[in-house]
Amino acid sequence: MKGKNTENRARKTLDAAKDALRGLDGSITDVIRAAKTIKDRKGDIVVTGIGKSGFIGQKFTASLVSLGERAFYIHPTEALHGDLGILSKGDVLIALSFSGESKEVISIVNYAKKNFNVPVVVLCKNKGSSLGRISDCCVEVPVESEGSPNGFAPMASTTATLVICDMIVAAVINGAFKDKHFAVYHPGGSLGLRLKQVKDSMISGSKVPKVKKTSSFLDAIKEINNKNLGVTAVVGSQDNVVGVITDGDIRRFILQSNKMDECLAKDVMTSKPKCVQEEDSLQIALSTMENYKITSIFVVNSKKQLTGIIHVHNIIEQTL
Repeated sequence: MKGKNTENRARKTLDAAKDALRGLDGSITDVIRAAKTIKDRKGDIVVTGIGKSGFIGQKFTASLVSLGERAFYIHPTEALHGDLGILSKGDVLIALSFSGESKEVISIVNYAKKNFNVPVVVLCKNKGSSLGRISDCCVEVPVESEGSPNGFAPMASTTATLVICDMIVAAVINGAFKDKHFAVYHPGGSLGLRLKQVKDSMISGSKVPKVKKTSSFLDAIKEINNKNLGVTAVVGSQDNVVGVITDGDIRRFILQSNKMDECLAKDVMTSKPKCVQEEDSLQIALSTMENYKITSIFVVNSKKQLTGIIHVHNIIEQTL
């Protein structure tokens, strides 16, 4: 019986969240108005809210910043004790309060409108609330049931508010914002690996170890030693990669050959080494190195010509 009651409570919360999200269809018009108000600003986006709404406001701010918008979150209490210095004319203030009656939030909105004359976007349950009435644009969050025990804890309302914030972000962001722009704001972790290209991190120019396939064995050893990567590319007449010589290749060759003075690079090299394209992601480069248990990989252009080399340490440095 206890297990059934537990399941019922969980389902009640889920159902309340579903109902809250279905109710957002009627908020689209207000979301578009809010997005236009934000896009028409001359300055920054300042977000405020208290309690659970404050946490949603912080996530809202983080989403805007990650997509290239200048946005800041300020706690309403701290704002009234000095942090309002972050606000200036030309900004837009976004206030979150499900009840629309939070005294701290009402105070900061009234002060901001009076002293900075900034437009105010409010997210609350009812446009007739205190905050809704003093806003320039109000987006209603039409939630009837929280789905929490006794209906006290904000649950469905925070879910719905979070989704409305995401809707506003999606409407605000310019369509010209592409993967390459997103990568600029996410250089670390798995996103950095997936979005940054090999050419952004590779070693290039004179620092790339390479010899002609007709170069001497001794020249190949010198190149490996001078470039300090433990490897050199072997290139053909068009600078296309035809082979690779590693420290391991050299050791094996020395053990097997008695005529090193007469040997050429092509006699020592491993043919058809693994390469990546300049436009490949760092994730592809790293996966290729992991699959073939190598620590460096050559980079080629669309004509298969050698343009660089990337070491696993270059990738690690880019994603820390």
